[in-house]
Amino acid sequence: MIIPMKQLTLLCTANSRDKALDALRELGCVHVKLDVRDGEQIRRSAMVVAVAEQALRILDVAVKNGTFAFRPDANSPVSAYSFSELEVVAGQLVAPVDTETVNTTAEIITRLREEALAYALLLRRYEAFGDVNPETITALTTAGIQTTLFKASVSAELPTEGVFTFAVDAGFVYGAWLRSEPLPEGFELISLPEISTAEMRRRQNSAEMLATMLVARLASVADSLRQPLMVALQVALDNKTATEVAANLHDATEIAWLQGYLPARNVVDVLAKTTAEGWGVVVKDVDPDDPNVPVLLEPPKGFRSIGTLFKGLGILPGYTEGDCSVPFYLFFSLFFAMLVGDAGYGAVMLTGVLTAGWKLRKRETARPLLLILTVFCLSTILWGVLSGTYFGIAKDALPKCLSAIPTVDWLGSNDNIMFLCFFIGACHISLARLWNAVLLAPSIKMLGEIGWLGVTWSMFMIVCGIVVSWFAQPDWAWWLLGGSAGVILIPLIADIKNEGINIGMLPLNIISAMGDIISYVRLFAVGLASVKVAENFNSMALSLDLPLALRIIAVCAILLVGHGLNLAMGALSILVHAVRLNTLEFSNAKGITWSGQPYNPFKQPQQ
Repeated sequence: MIIPMKQLTLLCTANSRDKALDALRELGCVHVKLDVRDGEQIRRSAMVVAVAEQALRILDVAVKNGTFAFRPDANSPVSAYSFSELEVVAGQLVAPVDTETVNTTAEIITRLREEALAYALLLRRYEAFGDVNPETITALTTAGIQTTLFKASVSAELPTEGVFTFAVDAGFVYGAWLRSEPLPEGFELISLPEISTAEMRRRQNSAEMLATMLVARLASVADSLRQPLMVALQVALDNKTATEVAANLHDATEIAWLQGYLPARNVVDVLAKTTAEGWGVVVKDVDPDDPNVPVLLEPPKGFRSIGTLFKGLGILPGYTEGDCSVPFYLFFSLFFAMLVGDAGYGAVMLTGVLTAGWKLRKRETARPLLLILTVFCLSTILWGVLSGTYFGIAKDALPKCLSAIPTVDWLGSNDNIMFLCFFIGACHISLARLWNAVLLAPSIKMLGEIGWLGVTWSMFMIVCGIVVSWFAQPDWAWWLLGGSAGVILIPLIADIKNEGINIGMLPLNIISAMGDIISYVRLFAVGLASVKVAENFNSMALSLDLPLALRIIAVCAILLVGHGLNLAMGALSILVHAVRLNTLEFSNAKGITWSGQPYNPFKQPQQ
């Protein structure tokens, strides 16, 4: 259920505002309404959070030996280091121990790699000239031998004296102009480097070596440092929240006040606290049209792990939209099973989940995710067993221990599966319409939902009559559609001033209802595609004509890569199709916009 909320206005004396914030934080149940979201202090606290988050990202990049793009800002001393200073500092760095030293190390690694790249490009510019030392060329000029480096086309006419050629490459000649007159037209002057190419090469190698050493050092401390950095991040987030709340405690002469929301069940605790602290407080019902009311979702006990999925998808129903966690959980499990559709894949996934569960057995926060994944895997195994699908292996080729398990032959027909998909869709959408009708009773608007219920089932029969070969559409399906449309019109005409536009849109909405039913055929199409891909990889592996040793290696490689890819595609299809059917088709019928903002009470930092 969605826990009922109350709106709170709290007043205290201005000189006790800090004490009031501490007491409010200790209370830990008030979601503060953040009207003020910007300011110097808020920006500073947000920067601390960003720095802590960056440190964690740096550890991940170091472990994967990825690209470091953590450039120092203008205020960082790292940005002002000369190369020699950068070398000294990099060589003296010790293993990082906190957010600051991790970020500094990453900035130095970035600078070193940028310097190495810059010197590599310079060396490429002068490589045709061999080893170039600007001091030697300056000494020649001082001795009266004017020396200029140049680049010219091979077709250019060179003097017979006073010109030394180093190399000819890609249609250009590279050389030294040892004459007092300026370069002829068409010759490109190559300016002297500030340091010798030998020193450039040394600096490039040094920068690359130091950067590699520092990345390895970061990777070596990643495991031990990650937890302290996560604690630092949590502290930074808590401090940011405290700063935002403080900014929203408004001062009005001698009185300070703020507004927020709290669960109705906590009102007694808040009133007791206000009496003890001497605050003034106003508690009232929330405005149903208030978009800022937070959502505290508490599904029934056996379905609470769905909150992990909601959080991962970044969705939450609005405060007035109702708790759909139970149907979402049930239908998502069914969609998961049908889209993957293979007991073998389900067993592989379950093995991975159980292995992860053993490794994370001491982490309470991981249990909801592991639980819901276990349910999804078991659903997949059950569906695969019922349909007799194991890694796409033909039923006559299955081991006896698997072929002996009873299956539902009815699921072996494509027409039957399509019929089942349309039936599931009609039930799914009908649940939403019936739910709305119960909530609207005894209002006349209830008739509209009953009418849409009739439209849903008439469309189910019409679609099945078109697509499913054995289904005979009853003649009264069209009469049901017409009668249902008439019932829908009753509440619309009764409130024609506000619902006139919906009367005009009714034909399009009825056509859209047909599209919603057809949309559930994706369960059949994706599931069938997964089975066919598995069958084709099996056939490819077994049809190889190679010597036995090579054949074993090739078969194993094809099966591992093929089924691994198929399993990955199944996971992607779940994110696309199973989520869509719940958050679009069902949610549109129920009126869920997923616009809720999570309940985030101002409370003490978690230890």
